[in-house]
Amino acid sequence: MESQQMEKAKRLINETRVMTLSVCRNDIPWSSPVYFVFLTDGFYFFSNENSRHIKDAEGQRQVAASIFQDSDRMELIFGFQMAGRIEAISKMDLHLQVVQKYVSKFSFLKQLFGPQILENKRFFLEKFKSRLYCFQPDIIYLSDNSSTSGKRSEIDLTAI
Repeated sequence: MESQQMEKAKRLINETRVMTLSVCRNDIPWSSPVYFVFLTDGFYFFSNENSRHIKDAEGQRQVAASIFQDSDRMELIFGFQMAGRIEAISKMDLHLQVVQKYVSKFSFLKQLFGPQILENKRFFLEKFKSRLYCFQPDIIYLSDNSSTSGKRSEIDLTAI
């Protein structure tokens, strides 16, 4: 990936707030938008364990995800198309790291709920009935309509 695309990819991951998850059950597709943060190994989000996208992903079923910047010009479409799996996160040290990054990215949470959001380890579960999950991509494609050589290429986000 060229350096300009690398910078755009970093901005996309850090500035974009919503990732769309897509699941399928009995040949019926379903997509769900989730707020996310990215750490070196995946895309972390909070969700209710009974939500359709979590239930349909159980048993290590394949899930698709996408993150794109919003644009009203076709040549500015830029983002990721991914396939992977969703797993529940139970490690407390990782949970705290993700919550800190999550609250930093979504500052309105701390404004609304105060310091308890960081101090209470069960805040998201108690307040929103949500647990921490990670979408771990197996394959990631970068879609860049501004590219003159190939609009879609497989990438490795560990370099970001």
